[in-house]
Amino acid sequence: MKRLIALVMGLSLVLFLSSPLLALPAPVEKAKSGVVDIIKSPLEIGHYSMDEIKGAHFKPFGLMGGVMKGTAYMVKKSISGAFDVATFPLEKKDK
Repeated sequence: MKRLIALVMGLSLVLFLSSPLLALPAPVEKAKSGVVDIIKSPLEIGHYSMDEIKGAHFKPFGLMGGVMKGTAYMVKKSISGAFDVATFPLEKKDK
């Protein structure tokens, strides 16, 4: 019985401390944009591949350059999204 009471008290404390944080729109938007960035990051490869192919004189080199550039931007976007998801409860400090 004591464990049940301790569990209920612990869960209520966690919910009490986290509910005002999740009620604010800014942290929720930050977490949502981070998840969207992570999910959409593989699309960067196709986007940059097409851009490089359109501008290249020799299409296979444009494709290789686009895949490398797209991979770099994919990694950047997924790391940025993961950082947003990990730090969504923290507020930005405006100077």
